Amino acid sequence: MRKLLIVALALAAVVSVVGVALAANTYKVHKASTSASGKGSKAKPIPTGITLGFQVADSDPSKRGTVVEKYAIGAEGIVTNPKAAPKCAFTDMDNEATVPSKCNKAKVGDGIVLNAAGASSDQSFAASSPCNLQVRLYNNGKGMIIRLDSNGKPAPADFSSREIGCLLPIATAINGTFVKTTIAGLPSSDFRFTVPQNLKHPLAGIDNSIRESVTKIALKTKVINGRKTGFYEKVGCKANKRTTRATFTTEANASQPAAKFTATKQTKC
Repeated sequence: MRKLLIVALALAAVVSVVGVALAANTYKVHKASTSASGKGSKAKPIPTGITLGFQVADSDPSKRGTVVEKYAIGAEGIVTNPKAAPKCAFTDMDNEATVPSKCNKAKVGDGIVLNAAGASSDQSFAASSPCNLQVRLYNNGKGMIIRLDSNGKPAPADFSSREIGCLLPIATAINGTFVKTTIAGLPSSDFRFTVPQNLKHPLAGIDNSIRESVTKIALKTKVINGRKTGFYEKVGCKANKRTTRATFTTEANASQPAAKFTATKQTKC
């Protein structure tokens, strides 16, 4: 572990002697699906599980993207009901070595996030290291907690790998909330969260830039007021296509102000 930390600190040291290059991120929603068939309606919602995935890259394929700080992800006519699942507190899993067993029932999903970590002054993949993290999602009563773990494993050998592991040990969480909104003119729920400093910059002078995220949220239901209610539910869909929308806000730095970008994907209702 000490060896890994020395490598990371050596990367950070080059910040003082190399200029920061400007980046232009590209964004793509590449996975969007539901586990239940049908459009659903306000009068007859359909509980469903969902799969969501997005990719972030630099317009130059030899470079990792700029750090993203804020996210908002939702789909047309799909709303959330946190009361439909048990909940757990953010304080039970943020920066804890393991997630306590009392939170097991609050788990609603799994996934993976692929990152690239390297010196803020050099965005090249050649000077970066893969940082692939296990994702587990837990209901917090108002949204979801994103639990992230490197599982004590070292960074994979190259960026083609999807094995879990990172240069630095990661065992932390991000707190997110559901926000009522509209997408394509229909009621929807955005899942919104802000990435904390310790994940954006694990060490001074080090950037951790997201490359890809894929999460699958299970079908969870509970009878509320006599109705089988889903953690995620379909309440409508225009025509035969559903719009999934992801909004990304980059981190402001000395060279670039924060900027907001949106990516969408059309899928069958």
